[in-house]
Amino acid sequence: NNNGEGAVHCHGMAWTNDPRSPESRYKGNNIFFVSMYDHLYTRGYVRNVPGAPMCGCIDTMPVVSRSDCTQVDVTELWVATYTPATETTQASFELDLDPENGIQIEFNACQGVNNNNDLEDYYNRLVRDKEASVRELADVKKTLVGRSGGGDSKNYEFFAL
Repeated sequence: NNNGEGAVHCHGMAWTNDPRSPESRYKGNNIFFVSMYDHLYTRGYVRNVPGAPMCGCIDTMPVVSRSDCTQVDVTELWVATYTPATETTQASFELDLDPENGIQIEFNACQGVNNNNDLEDYYNRLVRDKEASVRELADVKKTLVGRSGGGDSKNYEFFAL
């Protein structure tokens, strides 16, 4: 801004409440990609906003108008092998990830209900798809207050100045 504070970048991620979902199972890959590769290595983001952690859960973050968002898009290739019984062995069935092409992970801007690359709208999509709760979305909106600064935020008065 004009007061010399410089640009501030807020980036988040979310995943479904289903622990079997690829978004949940590969959330560690998403955290590593955003924090270490995309932000630190590629963009050189190395400092936090004073008084706020550089990385943490949304309930420990300062109030912001919006946040970028990254989601994982995962393709898993499974190979099923059936071995029929013989005179000396029992039949068997194995299900394994393909050793060469088993997992492909792409890191993309979150696809929201109306907007992409927007954490709040991505959370709206998770709620719409019944993969997150309305209560969780309400908690998200306490930190991501929108461009007008309205709503039930932790620091509504800050935006009203």
